[in-house]
Amino acid sequence: MEVDRSDQYAWREYFQPTVCKVEIRDGLFHVSPLNPDHVDYYLKGASNGFTYQAKRWQSADHLPLVHELEQAERSVYSQHGEDGVIQALLKHIPTKHQYAVEFGAYDGEYMSNSRHLIKDHGWNALLIEPDPRFYKKLHQLYRNTPRVTMLNEFIYKENINSLFKRAAVPKDFDVLSIDVDGPDYYLWQALTEFEPKIVLIEHNPGFPPGVKYIVAEEDAFRLSGTAMEGASLQAFYELGRSKGYHLVYIELSGANLFFVHDSYIDYFDTNGVEPAILYQAPQFGALGGSNAPNGRGYI
Repeated sequence: MEVDRSDQYAWREYFQPTVCKVEIRDGLFHVSPLNPDHVDYYLKGASNGFTYQAKRWQSADHLPLVHELEQAERSVYSQHGEDGVIQALLKHIPTKHQYAVEFGAYDGEYMSNSRHLIKDHGWNALLIEPDPRFYKKLHQLYRNTPRVTMLNEFIYKENINSLFKRAAVPKDFDVLSIDVDGPDYYLWQALTEFEPKIVLIEHNPGFPPGVKYIVAEEDAFRLSGTAMEGASLQAFYELGRSKGYHLVYIELSGANLFFVHDSYIDYFDTNGVEPAILYQAPQFGALGGSNAPNGRGYI
């Protein structure tokens, strides 16, 4: 979709000369930050559009693992390329159970991080979705697939371990995807009786490296979709280390963090792979009070 003057209300903050220069090139916004340390990028004309052909915020060409995973980004069902990254990580790790857990699972297909594993690779799974409208579609999708367990449940830190036990999830299952747009941090923190090999979880990239932020638990859902939702890279990094996980990748969109359990980290070359290098400023959303160095964030 080409941009025109009617799009500019959504990007008015971009046109402040203290932030960056914006031109319309070939039907796209070309954004040139005035800070020479920040990369330029393109935006499609939309109030909540994604960066067009996102770039790595800091060069990681010298890091083979990051380069491999970046090249692997691919969406079959996932939103930001998670399908490809998961497959690339699994090439390094022996999988014992071929078991994935995803919540919220939505309808099982749209922006799903488990559908490719289940449908195209024959995996087992536990899928949890609280909304009865979406769960109905989820159930229709997998009602004849006995290797997939579905729960129409709200998941809390108080019940997460018991729900996994009820579904007979293996303690050392392979892939955990957490995306509930709110208390993601608290749910992973509360998962104490299971140790998945790979964890992917959404964070708030509006906070640059080194800034620790965690939304107050009572505000987790109220602030969802705002610049103050979720938890920052630093907060998740520290949580991961406390639980025995290494951060190995942040996808180009800036949305998801990928962790690998310490038991399997020797399968990867993680030399030089640090949060400050991996950090991706948000490549999505209109300005919404974000602290990100590129000024982007949530509406």
